[in-house]
Amino acid sequence: MKSKLLLILFCFFLTVNSYSQNDSALVPAFLDVPDGIYLTYTDFRYNKAILKENIVSAGNKDQLDFIGKILEKEKFSFSDDQKSNTVETRFVWGFVQNKTLYINYKGSFYRVPVFGSICYLVATVEIVGVGFYDPMFGPGSGPSGRRQEVREFLINFYDGVVIEFKMNEAELLLARDKGLYEEFKKLSNRKQKEQIFRFIRKYNEAHPVYFLK
Repeated sequence: MKSKLLLILFCFFLTVNSYSQNDSALVPAFLDVPDGIYLTYTDFRYNKAILKENIVSAGNKDQLDFIGKILEKEKFSFSDDQKSNTVETRFVWGFVQNKTLYINYKGSFYRVPVFGSICYLVATVEIVGVGFYDPMFGPGSGPSGRRQEVREFLINFYDGVVIEFKMNEAELLLARDKGLYEEFKKLSNRKQKEQIFRFIRKYNEAHPVYFLK
């Protein structure tokens, strides 16, 4: 009876593993995918990009920054199944250029320097209110009014949501790896703040990301 149960469990896990492999594909190292535009987060998860050859443009498609230049315009056109489509750039989710992901945040595209299960980026936002902001410690003091300010953000690869970088948000993402999180929590608060990005990189190394099929 026991051996029969073990056989059933083995077959179950074999089936689940086989399904998982067939249902997704490992994102190539260093995001080694063709340059392209992703209209939505779902397009990105399925790696369904609008490639250079489908973009309608008289520009030189061999230029390394071709896609970036296309998205500097208010609109762009591309061909799809012999049909022409026009899209407003402000609605584009993001793009990959030269093995680097760029995300649309509030109408501007920002480079994602740390890519993986936990992504990290820096963006410029408009602030209205009093005081300066420190991503580690929160609001401080300073002159009031409207100004541009650089802030840090995190993205969970598996939902695509851009959230402002805060220690508690980073911890929630790290907590998905029990062993790594326990190692992180043994550090003092000061050491946690100093080493948070090292732990994000360690998490990404331990948890490679997958495109859906």
